[in-house]
Amino acid sequence: MSEYERTAAAFAADLEAADLPSAVRDHVGLVLADTVGAIVGGSTDPDTAALADRFAAETPGEATVLGTAHRLEPRFAALVNGTGGTVLELDEGHKYAAGHPAIHVLPAVLAVGETRDASADEFVAAFVAGYEVCARVARASYPLADGYHPHGIWGAVGAAAGVARLRGCDAETTLTAMRIAANSAQQTLMATATEGATVRNSYAGKANLDGVLAVDLARAGFTGLDDGVARHLARTTGEGFDSAELADGLGERWDVLGGYFKRHAACRYTHPTLDALDDLTADAPIDPEAVASVLVETYPTAAGLTPTRPTNALQAKFSVPYAVATRLLHGTSGRESFADESLSEETFDLAERVEVVVADDIAARLPDTRSSRVTVRFTDGSERTAEVEHARGGAERPWREPELREKFDELVVPLLGDEPTRTLWDAARSGEAAPATLCATARR
Repeated sequence: MSEYERTAAAFAADLEAADLPSAVRDHVGLVLADTVGAIVGGSTDPDTAALADRFAAETPGEATVLGTAHRLEPRFAALVNGTGGTVLELDEGHKYAAGHPAIHVLPAVLAVGETRDASADEFVAAFVAGYEVCARVARASYPLADGYHPHGIWGAVGAAAGVARLRGCDAETTLTAMRIAANSAQQTLMATATEGATVRNSYAGKANLDGVLAVDLARAGFTGLDDGVARHLARTTGEGFDSAELADGLGERWDVLGGYFKRHAACRYTHPTLDALDDLTADAPIDPEAVASVLVETYPTAAGLTPTRPTNALQAKFSVPYAVATRLLHGTSGRESFADESLSEETFDLAERVEVVVADDIAARLPDTRSSRVTVRFTDGSERTAEVEHARGGAERPWREPELREKFDELVVPLLGDEPTRTLWDAARSGEAAPATLCATARR
């Protein structure tokens, strides 16, 4: 119903940095730092780099592509940064949104904020406004219709809310921008990820572009469909769009506090399985040659990620068997473990010994708990089992800040060097840096 959309739009238009509780402002700094790190780290992806090069040659501008020397028109910088921040599968996500709000909002707000010389407070207010709207639109859309992928479906609405706040739009213009953005919802399929079609990596970037464009259209006088967020997105849902979610808890429940951070460079659905493997190997290593088979019992969505011979890095990141195999063989699950160069017959052979099934007891605990039970069976007839109720990185089992800083350094130091990386972390983590400052520090 349209009153819920209006409430969300008014919240976004009116939000001030001073309205944020101190715990929210502090955590936002972590989200900013983590997301900036993912974008910088992903900027070297060949497809992302080629896209940035093309735009730099054809449409140069004033907005920074993080991790590069390129400056583009804001909408194209938002597209490239959103794509780069997705490609490594290391960006922040949210369990109840069943997706990744930060990477659907930050690139748009950062690009527009840099070119408008926004203050730190304006930037933070815009990011939080966009994140809170984005997460609620995602909740309202859950569960998506069978086969849909959350990237690119609802993110443009959050990006539009954030950019509208940054541009000082009133509630009515913000509402119009959100409705126009919903009209741009992409018909994204999970098959692009599980089959390795890399257009999937552009979905969040495209949502950021659409969010910037939606605000431009609204400010120019274009109008959106009444109740447009619900009416456009209802087609993508499995059980109908729950409009009441759009206004639920605004200003009281801060969804940005409920997100998760990733250190395994793969789809979040693989993480409880990888954490269970970490538990199994914590006390005694596992010799891959001694493994007869591995049984993974988990929830339905995770159990659907079953390619055993992925053809590229993207498909590998959406394969539980491959994730298990590369972790057992290499002892890590970082970006290198899922890179194209790491795909090997040795890993495929071990992945083919991994069986992934739905466990009814685990499925019954959804959506609050996303668990995995892993049993490694050895050639001598023995076996070892571990179960993880919550993957690491979420509110239930958060990473310590030094662990997130270590991840940031791993992604950023190879491109920017030690001292610029320290400066960039400090600026983003503080939540007190203007977007122009962040972008200048993240530029090569």
